[in-house]
Amino acid sequence: MREEARRLFLPCPNWSLIKGKWIWDNIRDCKAKVNWHRLIWFPAHIPKFSLVSWMVILDRLPTKDRLVWFGLDIDNVCGLCGSGIESRDHLFAECPFAKEVWGIVLIACDIRYDLNSWGDIFNWLIVNLKGKSIRVRIVKLAWTGLLYFVWEERNHRLFRGSTRSVDVVVNSIKEAVRVKLCRLGCPRIEDVNSHLYLNWGLY
Repeated sequence: MREEARRLFLPCPNWSLIKGKWIWDNIRDCKAKVNWHRLIWFPAHIPKFSLVSWMVILDRLPTKDRLVWFGLDIDNVCGLCGSGIESRDHLFAECPFAKEVWGIVLIACDIRYDLNSWGDIFNWLIVNLKGKSIRVRIVKLAWTGLLYFVWEERNHRLFRGSTRSVDVVVNSIKEAVRVKLCRLGCPRIEDVNSHLYLNWGLY
């Protein structure tokens, strides 16, 4: 450890420069920003939603297909629909439960778009969710909320034996979005967005 530390400080021309920021900049793995970072890290984000969403995007959640790959002797059937292998792509895009939740969320956002795979959904979000409009903020919050609550529902069924309906999960998403935006202070209501305010309880 001492040798590694010595090598770290050798390039430093001036000991007065050695501060926390200098050390961090020299030990961290610097990479370019990914093109999806603003989908989950944005001013109105909900931290627990963003954290789960980050793990979903990187495919790091302990879904059953990954647990089997790591050597666990378990069934890999989706706990939400009872058919299909539980993977990231299935659980958050192909599973009938998640598809129904996502469909209701899109309708509440007045978006009509047929998205059938994880890749389609993810790419559509990257391309279309730009700017700071109320619609963009709602869709970002709702999508990250969907990932969070679908994962939570999966865990409730697997570990608690409890089940919530699609409507309950959708209402949980809507309430989280409503509370967050109301706390931030919603922008002035415009006629073009009045239906969004109504759909999400922001009046």
